[in-house]
Amino acid sequence: MIDQASAIKQHGTIEQLQPGFAAVRIRTIAGNMTSDQFRTAAGLADKYGRGQLHITTRQSVEIHWVQTGQLAAAFRELLAAGLLLAVRGRRIMTVIACPGKALCRRGLGDTADLAAQLNAGMVGQELAGKTKIAVSGCPSACAKPQINDIGLHGVILPAVTGNCSLCNLCGQNCNSQAIEVRENNLSIDRDKCAGCGQCVKHCPHQALTAQKQGFAVYVGGKIGKKPLLGVKVFAVIPEQDALGYVQAILNAYRQLSLQGERIGDVIQRIGLPPFRQEIIRQQAKASEG
Repeated sequence: MIDQASAIKQHGTIEQLQPGFAAVRIRTIAGNMTSDQFRTAAGLADKYGRGQLHITTRQSVEIHWVQTGQLAAAFRELLAAGLLLAVRGRRIMTVIACPGKALCRRGLGDTADLAAQLNAGMVGQELAGKTKIAVSGCPSACAKPQINDIGLHGVILPAVTGNCSLCNLCGQNCNSQAIEVRENNLSIDRDKCAGCGQCVKHCPHQALTAQKQGFAVYVGGKIGKKPLLGVKVFAVIPEQDALGYVQAILNAYRQLSLQGERIGDVIQRIGLPPFRQEIIRQQAKASEG
């Protein structure tokens, strides 16, 4: 259990426009809360705020209109109820995620499980700059991994076997137009393929299989006054290794960053190849350890 003083120092508060009032932000795991947790949050909003809850863009829940003199009491009740506090400052922020394969028909990866692991092991750690992580279950990228410091989305790289009947159901279900049936032959344009796996799913003869499946990994994205689009550093990694890859990225960031820099700023300063090489070095170092 985090003590009250540490919680306020680490998580802080968000001052409102109105003097004497602040917002308190509750962290969710992959955007999920139980109905009991929502009822508790609602009760605290009635007690300390004005009976209103706000869902943030990073899947947290804010209680507005908390008087600054009541912040300590509000924090104490939040912690006692087992609710998590969101993170502020130069730290790893709340991890956001889409529902993933547990609920979405397009989902390829277990986003909720990975987000829970990232939340338990990494959120709140201090770094050179604030660090946002997003996990999506497929290339539709609903959690916007490309505009986060570290982003992952589920992916399948298909391969053709010798059982193709040339029915073209795969091509009809390929929104990227990466599949072509011509001269009794099925071909996949790897440059166009988004890795959504719909061709594998809709093939009635299992002529298309998942050659590789896991997560694509992006680094360096951010929004704000100077937005950057994240760059893909790994086309596909095994799902079971995702936590280790994220840790290697964070270790590389710690090694290469200057105070106040976010990952995208580091990449702009030194270039992507040195940053990627440091990730690989950190992976090798972890394997040796």
